[in-house]
Amino acid sequence: MNLPQLTEIGIIQRPHGVNGEIQVSWTNNFDPEEYILESVFISIDGIPVPFFIESLRSKGADSSLIVFEGVKTKDQAQELVNRKVFAEVKNADLHDEIFLDDLQGFTIITSKGVQYGTIILLEDFSGNLVFQVKAINGKEVLIPANPDFILEVDEDSKTIVMEIPKGLSSL
Repeated sequence: MNLPQLTEIGIIQRPHGVNGEIQVSWTNNFDPEEYILESVFISIDGIPVPFFIESLRSKGADSSLIVFEGVKTKDQAQELVNRKVFAEVKNADLHDEIFLDDLQGFTIITSKGVQYGTIILLEDFSGNLVFQVKAINGKEVLIPANPDFILEVDEDSKTIVMEIPKGLSSL
């Protein structure tokens, strides 16, 4: 079987209402308004299963409410909660952007030019994205993965220049 190249674009958070509508939180800075999504794939037991979209409406900057064909009850929607959502998204469509998930292993440099540590993992705490960082002093710290704090990303040297929030900058 020839499967399309799939990119993770979101995760199903919860049912919305009683008629099968689902809230999806978008990952990797995915913006559904930039694409015409007729269907997505949802990972069920490790297998990408196609779901066709009946309606999609925005719910804030990073999430949407979706109705899938065949999902008509709150119980059916509940079965999809916490499952990853994938779509066939070509690299050219991504405008050569780098996503937060791609920054694992990058070295963080403070805005003052001091090496801070290395990103171990990107974590999502109820929609709040944070970098888990192994600081140069050996401690593991969480730093908000807020794009406003990221001043520069150099993919070649795998470094990020960040404005580290006060309280985290003096380890």
